[in-house]
Amino acid sequence: MSLTFPKLMKFFIFIPLILSSLFVMDRTIHVAEPALIPKVDWAQVKCLATGIFFEAGSESHVGQAAVARVIMNRVRHGFASTPCKVIYQTHVVQKDDGRFKLCQFSWVCDNKAKPNEKDPRFIQAMDIAYRVIAFDAYKDVVPKSALFFHATTVDPNWPYRKLKQIGNHIFYARGNKK
Repeated sequence: MSLTFPKLMKFFIFIPLILSSLFVMDRTIHVAEPALIPKVDWAQVKCLATGIFFEAGSESHVGQAAVARVIMNRVRHGFASTPCKVIYQTHVVQKDDGRFKLCQFSWVCDNKAKPNEKDPRFIQAMDIAYRVIAFDAYKDVVPKSALFFHATTVDPNWPYRKLKQIGNHIFYARGNKK
């Protein structure tokens, strides 16, 4: 059997490739593990995003993250066991002129409709909510003691200690006023 030059070239090119692949197959190939993606309760993420959207949807990324952190701080401080329960927590109060419902967040008592899930502000709120729940993100935005906030347009005369203002919200912790 005679080999022509082109056939001989193919032989010398492909034989080393085939032989080298045999050696590689015997070795363990180390591939980086994909980043672990935490499992989350998407109902809680959506509740937190809804709270962010209605409380701070027009605020900066940091302002929205601060609202999310306050809600999660409330979970940690025993207000309720989940973000949804914190957000939708209500109390019925009896006064001389009748009974009325108090809500932790005014938009809950106002029976706001669900946000449009295609709204860019809601999409951003979902991203922030996911990061907070899955990765405990934005911890440095407000301290763990931040449990209350209100818009700068109101003055509830709270007995709490003012921590900081971010955008149009003022954040507070329990304790005496400063």
